[in-house]
Amino acid sequence: MLARVAVILGFLAYVAAAGAAWWAALRFVPTHVEFTVLGRTLDTDSAHEHINNAFLIFMLLPSALWIEAAIVGWTKSSAHQLLTARTASLKTDLACFFLGQAHITDIAGRLLMLGASMISGAWIHDWLKTTTGLALGPAPLPLPLQVVVYFFVYTFFDYWTHRFDHTRYFWPLHRYHHSATDFGVITAGRQHPAAFTGFFLVNLPIAILGAPADVMIYVNVLVVAIGFLIHSKIDANWGWVGRYLIQSPNHHRLHHKLDMSHPTGHFAIAPIWDRLFGTWYGDADASIAIGVDTPYNHGLFVPRDMARDYYHFWIGFFGGRSDGPQSDVKLPDVKLRRKKSAV
Repeated sequence: MLARVAVILGFLAYVAAAGAAWWAALRFVPTHVEFTVLGRTLDTDSAHEHINNAFLIFMLLPSALWIEAAIVGWTKSSAHQLLTARTASLKTDLACFFLGQAHITDIAGRLLMLGASMISGAWIHDWLKTTTGLALGPAPLPLPLQVVVYFFVYTFFDYWTHRFDHTRYFWPLHRYHHSATDFGVITAGRQHPAAFTGFFLVNLPIAILGAPADVMIYVNVLVVAIGFLIHSKIDANWGWVGRYLIQSPNHHRLHHKLDMSHPTGHFAIAPIWDRLFGTWYGDADASIAIGVDTPYNHGLFVPRDMARDYYHFWIGFFGGRSDGPQSDVKLPDVKLRRKKSAV
């Protein structure tokens, strides 16, 4: 009990310190900022907007870790495990997280997707509006209502993206996320850099529909926060909220199940889509084993498995074996032998 109180007090102290830094930044940084880098002048008239967005984003992961620790206890939390008892699976999560924060996986993804991610949905929206007069998107609404509307629009597209990811052709790339054998808050960031269905089936449609950038920032913050929580060690179904509005950790664990004797379900961030399209299979608990039957070399060195899964993605289109216990690429053992000099 005292440990949980300490965790809660620590979280409140963290929020207070972050809030003070946020307030100070808004007070002392002007709205218009101009600076010179390598002889080039850069300026912005929306510095405060960027500060607000940064505050929301950088609060997400620490808040998710604190909330999980307050609910499950410090010794069972992801933060404690990451600091003192990292499993091989969580080491992979950690590597993916830092590679993502350094934008290395973003750069690799653009190369692996052959530049397709450079397509602009906003440009398509503007082109349609200019050439046809068609202005897609809902009528102006108050910001909170727009966030709610676009959250459910986003989760609808994300549901079908997730369904596509589980088909034979796209599974090898999505399998990398499902290869986790242990859940932790940062497991949400275990993604293959070449996974592209989300870009074409979520990001592009949302941009073409004319979703306002400020609205989508809040929607993305909400989606990322949910992603952290549903990959956490919290043992909960969240009652009617988890059954209809927002997927719970236990339902997402059921989606990650290792036992494939029954079809996979629970694809949606918002379970209403699972219910409407027949992929809701009921409640679950935290005891379900998770993972895949394709072998993975879990640990901090992630390129080998990523490269193998990218190879599987391509050979899968030509009928090659791209999944299962016997699908691993066998790399030859290379042994360095010293030549014995003649005596």
